Amino acid sequence: MSRIRLGLVGTMIGLVAGLTGAAFNPPDLAGPFSFETIEISLRDESRNRSMDLEVFYPESESDCGPRPLILFNHGFLLSASAYRSYGEHLASHGFVVALPSLPMSILGVHHGKLADDVRFVIDTLLAFSAEETHALSLKIDPESIGASGHSLGGKLSLLEAVTDDRIDAIAVLDPVDGGNPLWSDPDRYPSVAPQLMPEIHIPLLFVGAELGKILIAFSPCAPEGENYERFFEAANSPAIEITQLDVGHGQYVDEGVEVSPCARGNVSSESVRASSRAYLTAFFLGRLTSDQDALDWLDARLAADEEAGQIAVRRK
Repeated sequence: MSRIRLGLVGTMIGLVAGLTGAAFNPPDLAGPFSFETIEISLRDESRNRSMDLEVFYPESESDCGPRPLILFNHGFLLSASAYRSYGEHLASHGFVVALPSLPMSILGVHHGKLADDVRFVIDTLLAFSAEETHALSLKIDPESIGASGHSLGGKLSLLEAVTDDRIDAIAVLDPVDGGNPLWSDPDRYPSVAPQLMPEIHIPLLFVGAELGKILIAFSPCAPEGENYERFFEAANSPAIEITQLDVGHGQYVDEGVEVSPCARGNVSSESVRASSRAYLTAFFLGRLTSDQDALDWLDARLAADEEAGQIAVRRK
C-alpha cells in the first residue's frame, strides 16, 4: 500500500475522534476510569460446583452509578489469569468485568454444565450488587449485560445467551463450537452453530484468527467446520465478523500464558491483543451504553485496518 493511502485511512479514525469532541476516549487507549480488582470464590451447592472469580470494576472520585457488566469466559483448560489485560482495559472504560475460572479438566468438561456455571456467575454478581455491604454494591446495571470469551469461552457465551435473555450483546474471540474430537456427545457438547444461533437475537461481534484452522498437531485449534465463520454465517443480524489475517488461535491470551500447539502468524501477539481489546471495547460501548461515537470509531477503525491489509470484514 502506498504511503498516501496509509495516510488517508489513518485520517479516517482521526476525523471520527475530532467529530466526537474532547470527551470521547478512544477505545484503543486506556479509558478514563481507575478501577479496583477483587477475587471471589463461588460455590453452587445445588449443583456441587465451585469456581473462582476475578472482578474488575471502575471507581471514580464521584459516584459513577451502576455500570454495564461484561462476563469474559476463558478457553479450554485455561483460567481467568490468561485474560487479565482484557478485564483491565474494559474496566478502564467503565465496565464491570468478571473473569471466572470455570471447573474443567481434560477428561471432565461438559459444555452444558459450563454454560450453567456462566448463568450462576451472572446470578451471583447481580445478587452482590443488590447487597448494601458488598464491595460490588450498586456497581452493576442489571439491564446492561454483555458476554465475551475466547475459544471454548466464546462458545459458552453464545450457548448461555440461547436461554438467558439478560445478555444484551456478545463479542467473542475465535470461538470454537466443537467438543471432543474423538467422539460426538450432543448432551456434553451441544452444537451452537448452526443449530442454536437462530435463537440469539442480540448484536454480535466475532473476531477470528485466519490461521486457527491450520493443523499443527492432533487437531486444528479452531477447525474450519466449527470456527467463528460458522457462527457468523448462522447468526441473526446485526452481526460483524472480523478475520485477523496471519494470526493464530493462541495469540489472544496474555503474555506468558502457555496454550496448546496452534498455528502462529507473523503478527505480534501484543498487536493481536491490542486490536482485539479495541474492537471489543468499542462494540460494547456502543451496544451496552448506546455510545454512537464508539460505533462510529469502530466503523472507521475497521475500514482503516481492512485497507491496511490487516483484517477482512463481513457484516449482516
